[in-house]
Amino acid sequence: MAESISTMHSPGNTHSSVHESPAPVYSPLYSVDPDQERGIPSGKDTKLATNYASYNHPDIQSPGLESVDYSHSGGLEVVPQQYPQHQQQYANQGQGQYAYPQEKGQYGYAENAQPSPPMEEQQKRHKKVICGCIPLWLLIGAIVFISILALALGLGIGLGLKKHSSGVSDGQLNPAFMSKVGAFNGTGIAIASYSFSQGGYGVLNAYFQHHTGQLRKLQLNTDGSWTGGDATTIIATDARNATPISAVAYAMDSIATWHIFYIDQNNLVKERISDNVTNSWRDGPINQLSLKAMDHPNVGLQACWYGSFYGSANYTHSPVPGTGSNDTAKDSVIGMHLWYGRDATTQEEVNWTYNTTQWYVQDEFTANGHAGVGCYSWGPGSVSYVMMVNLNNQVNVMWKDLNASVASTTQHPVGVWTNSSAVIPNVMSNTSLGYTNYFYVQQADGAIAGHNISFDAERTQLMTAQMFTIPQKPLAGSHFSVTAVPNKSGGDQLMVFNQDNGTDITENLRDISSGQWSYSSLPVPNV
Repeated sequence: MAESISTMHSPGNTHSSVHESPAPVYSPLYSVDPDQERGIPSGKDTKLATNYASYNHPDIQSPGLESVDYSHSGGLEVVPQQYPQHQQQYANQGQGQYAYPQEKGQYGYAENAQPSPPMEEQQKRHKKVICGCIPLWLLIGAIVFISILALALGLGIGLGLKKHSSGVSDGQLNPAFMSKVGAFNGTGIAIASYSFSQGGYGVLNAYFQHHTGQLRKLQLNTDGSWTGGDATTIIATDARNATPISAVAYAMDSIATWHIFYIDQNNLVKERISDNVTNSWRDGPINQLSLKAMDHPNVGLQACWYGSFYGSANYTHSPVPGTGSNDTAKDSVIGMHLWYGRDATTQEEVNWTYNTTQWYVQDEFTANGHAGVGCYSWGPGSVSYVMMVNLNNQVNVMWKDLNASVASTTQHPVGVWTNSSAVIPNVMSNTSLGYTNYFYVQQADGAIAGHNISFDAERTQLMTAQMFTIPQKPLAGSHFSVTAVPNKSGGDQLMVFNQDNGTDITENLRDISSGQWSYSSLPVPNV
C-alpha cells in the first residue's frame, strides 16, 4: 500500500532504463519444486482447529464498509498433504539458486561457519595405530588418497563457483554466499511512509535486514536523499535469516503509527510498533498468539491495512484503483489482516481491529506457504481482495463481500472468500507478491511483472493488454516491495524495491502511466 510522499531523486547510482541486466550471479532463495507440494485454494468452509477456538473474533457487522465481517467464524478448508520423508527436505535447486540455513547466531547469522567435528569423531581418527606408529603402507595410501581428494575438491569447488549450481549441502548454506557487507543476502523488504495526520508530503521508510541479521530502517527524504540504515535505526535483533518483512503505517487520533512484522529465530511471527510520540520500538500484541511459521528458508508473510486508506489522515496519495481519485475514504471499522505460511500448503489469516489489544485467528487457505500474499482492501465498496499462489505456480485472485445487508446468491456469495476467474500462470513458486495500483509477481523467467486488475467481485478480470515487465531482472526469489506515490510535478510514480546482487537494495522507478524504468541502489551502510 502506498502512502503520501513527494520525491525528487538524485541521479547518483542511476542506470539507463533500457539496460538489460545479465543473468543474476546467484539467488538468495531457491524456488520450491511444484511437484513436491501440491494444492489449490479451496472455497469450502470448515471450522478452525479447536486450539484456536479462544481466538475467534467477536462478531462485527459492517455493511457497506471495507472491513471484515466476523459473523462467520469458519475458515477455508485445508487439505492435508502427505509426503515421503525425504520430500519434506529441501527441493532440487536449479542453477544459480541457493537456500538459506536456519543458523542462529547472536544476530541471526552464521557466527561459526565451519564448526569443529564432534570429539568422538576426532578420537576415532587416532585409534588405528600399531605400537604408537602408523603402518608405512597406510601412510602412503593416505597421502595418495588425500592428494586425489584435494584435486577433486579443488576442481569441484572451482566449477561449482563458476556455474553456481550449488551452494547448499544438506540444507546448509555455503558461507561464501553469506553477505559480509550491505544488506543481508535474501533480505525481506517492506515499505511504509512517514506521513502525519495533518496530511501533506511525508517521507518513505524502507525496512530491511542488515548483513549482521539486524532489522533496520532507511529513510527517503523529500529532497530525494536516503539516510539511516545504521546501528541507530535497529528495530529487532532476533530475526531469522532472510526473514520476510511486512509493514503497515497509518495515522489515527493525530498519531502516526508503524507496525513491522517479521519471523524470529524460533519461527514465531513477531510484531514491533513505533509512533511519532514515543519514537521508540515496542513489542506488539500479535506476539501473544505465538503463531508458528514453517521452519523453511522460504515462507510467506504479509500484513495489509483494511478500511479507510490511511486512517483519519487527510493524505495525498496515488489514485485509489478503480476511482481515478486521490481522495481518502473514511470508515468506522479499520484494522489489519495478516497472512503467514503456517506450513507448505497453508496460509493462515489473523486480524486486528484498531483500538483493540488482541489479534484473532480468522481463516486458513490451502495455498503455497512458501510464496507471498497480495491484498487490496482499502478501496471503495464492501469487497476485499486477496491474491495467493497455488501450488501449480498460478496466482489466484479471491474476493469477499463484507456487506452483511446484501443477500447472498450463488453468483455473489457474501461473507466467504471466493475465487475469481482472474488467474496469473507461470510464476516463480516462492515469488513475493505486492499490490499498489498494479499487482506485481516474479515470473518463472525471473522478471518482475506488473498486472492491471479490474476489481469487481465475481467479474474481476486481468487487463492483459496493460501488463508490463521491469527490464532489469532481480535475483531469482528476491523479496520485493512496491508502492506508488505522487511527485511534485503533479503526477504519480511506481516504485519497486528488490535485490540485484545479494548485498543491495535496488529501487526501480517509473511513471505510473508509462515510460522507461530507472534504477538506483540505496546506500546501505556496511556497519
